[in-house]
This record gives sequence, C-alpha cells and structure tokens, in this order.
Amino acid sequence: MVECHRFGPTTVAKLGDPHELKQLLSNPWLKSENVIVKPNLVASVPGAATHPQALRVLLEALDSHILVTESHSVARSLKLANSDRWSDAPPEDGVSITVKGRKVNWIWLLVSDEGWRWLLRRPDWDWFREGGYWDQIMKEEKAFLDSRGYTDLFKEFSVEYVNVTDEIWSGRMADPAEVKKAVESRYKPAFTEKLYGFVPKRLYDLRGSTFISYAKMQPYNSFTLKNMFGLIPDPLRAWWHGYKHARLGKSIVDINKVYASLFNVYGVCETLYASPMVDPLGEFLEPTGKRYNVVENLGVVAFGRDLVSLDAILCNLAGFDMGEFGDYIGKAEEVFGGYDRKVLIESKSKVGGWLPY
Repeated sequence: MVECHRFGPTTVAKLGDPHELKQLLSNPWLKSENVIVKPNLVASVPGAATHPQALRVLLEALDSHILVTESHSVARSLKLANSDRWSDAPPEDGVSITVKGRKVNWIWLLVSDEGWRWLLRRPDWDWFREGGYWDQIMKEEKAFLDSRGYTDLFKEFSVEYVNVTDEIWSGRMADPAEVKKAVESRYKPAFTEKLYGFVPKRLYDLRGSTFISYAKMQPYNSFTLKNMFGLIPDPLRAWWHGYKHARLGKSIVDINKVYASLFNVYGVCETLYASPMVDPLGEFLEPTGKRYNVVENLGVVAFGRDLVSLDAILCNLAGFDMGEFGDYIGKAEEVFGGYDRKVLIESKSKVGGWLPY
C-alpha cells in the first residue's frame, strides 16, 4: 500500500512494495522517447551505490529507450584491508599510484590532507591517463558492474550505458561552444568554462529528452542536485570541491545548470533496498573512518521536477545541515528559484518519522 503526500512540487511516498514506484511516476515529462538515468554508483562499500533492484524498479516504470550514465569513481576501486581499518598500502588487485617514490592506493588521495593537496595541484588528470590508470579503472568498473548485477540488468532492459569519463577523455564530447550558448541563454555563465566541455556527444544528441537524477539517501546531505555532481568526469573531484569545499557549492549548481539547459531534468531520491546510516558501533566502515549500518527496505521515495524543493525537504526531514557542502541547496535556490519554507514544517509533521536518520 502506498502512503503518499504532496508538498508543493515535491511528492514523498512510502511504498509497501518497491514495484509500486511505477504507479507513482506519472508526470508527462517521463513520457519521453529516450530517458537518461543518472544513478549513484559512487562507491563499492556496502549500501553506498544505487542497489541494482532499485534501478530495476525504475527501469520497469519507464516505457522508453533508456540510457544510464555515470562517470568513473576511484571510490569504486577501494579495497578494505581488514574489518577494522582502511589502509593506504597498495592492494594486490586494485589501483595504486607512486607518489614521491611511495606506492599508495586511492585511500591516500581520498582521505588524507596530503593526498587531497596533491590532487588539487593536478586538476587535468593527464598523469592518470598517461600512467595507465585509466585502463585499470575501466577494468575495475567492469568488474563492479558485472559482480553487482548491473551488466545483466542493462542487457535485460536493452539499456545503453554511457560512461562520462570515457566519453570526454576519448574526445567524444559535445561542442563546448554550443553547450555554452545553451546554458548562457538561460542562466548566468558557469564559474569555469571547463564545465561546458563535459557533456558526452551521445547525450547531447538526445537534448530535449527526460533526464532523471536517480539519487539515493546517504547518511549526509546528498540528494538529487548533488547526484548530478557525478557527471563531472574526474574520477576524484578534489579540484571541484576545492580547499575546504570552497568550490563545491558552485560546482554542483553549475553542472546542474548545464544539464538543465539541455534536458527536462526530473529528480527521484529513494531508500528502497539498502540505505547506509551512521552508527558508531556499525558493522561497516567508510574510508573516512566513520562506522555505519545498512538499513533494508525503508521504502521512502521523493520525486518531482523541482530539485531544489525536493532536496530541501529531504535534507530537513533527515535533520542534516542545509549549509553543508558549500551550501549548494541555497546556491541552487538563487539560480533555479526558491522553495516554500512552509513545506519544510508541513512535511516534517506528516512524514518526519519515515526517515530515521
């Protein structure tokens, strides 16, 4: 049974069966010959990525030719040294790099101050492509997609998979001048014109189609707007975060401007199968050292065409800091339009117990 509430342009529902999602997604925007879906395949740790079954129920709900798009992420290559800690030692079967004569893995880049500063000084990733790491991370992505069941799912639904990093690094991108023209006809210029060169031509050729940001709840402020940040092709987006997240808010907003200028963007955020929740005594360990558990089948979904309203409501329901990650929700409100503060109070009173964060 579906319990459903509408708060302005945003709908929040609790599903008894995940397959009930199909009866809820009735917006005319979704009736598109082609639909592009951006899931969240951010990391290999339990509960972090969009569950294959959660992706399945979305594919079942759409009567279109589907393209799934994502970029490479070093977090899909992380290897846990043991049950108690992460190690920056190079794994036998994972990505490793040599820095100042020392071999380290992606943990060093991801969580250490030294690694982060090293990346901030190398925004172009030439070292990655020239060092053979691109081939390695492609192999690891294939293993990830195969082992988790995404590859079989794509075959079953005749889904076309487009990896943004591979397309852009191979030179198969839309003309940046055309993207710039589309964006600046609607919004103020992006803070860096590099963003105009990050749209794969395969996606650009389908401009005007529906684009679904299919996010999943994380144990921090990350919803449909931030999910689009994953369309920046860098396998680790240190430069786009900036020192102490100085660039993160505008990076998130501007990549959303790019895609909103080319597609009919629709947001869906789900907790259908596996949702990570911070717990100091949790079973699992993030690279940052935080422990967490994975909660199954919360069944909550939120969706709508206004991603700012959707994300603000979810952030408030979960009790997260709205200004986290460079205040990207506030910055997005300035660009895409405001949301009604009353819906925060109303949604909290009606469905506040649905998300036990």
